[in-house]
Amino acid sequence: MAATRKSSNGSNGAANAVVDDIAERTARIKEELASLGEALAGAGAVQAGVAREAAETRVDEILKNGEKLVADMSEQLSRAEKQVSTTVRDKPLQSLGVAVAAGFLAAFLLRR
Repeated sequence: MAATRKSSNGSNGAANAVVDDIAERTARIKEELASLGEALAGAGAVQAGVAREAAETRVDEILKNGEKLVADMSEQLSRAEKQVSTTVRDKPLQSLGVAVAAGFLAAFLLRR
């Protein structure tokens, strides 16, 4: 109530003080929002970096597993090739008969 008893000039001074206070608070809020935005952008960049590192690690694991699988399959193929080669040397007529039968079967299936 004391403010209402002041002259109109004093009333304008109080109003200006309130407006200045609001402007000052608004400026601080803007600064805090800007710093919050920067912090969020930094956090997003950090999370993107973490996600990128996790993806790169996973890709490396997949590549290593793929290389191991290829090496295992190559080894199995090599063993099978040696076994077939040994069998053909040990039993040439039987191997020829199996090859002819496989050829006839393939021709029969492909004709249809």
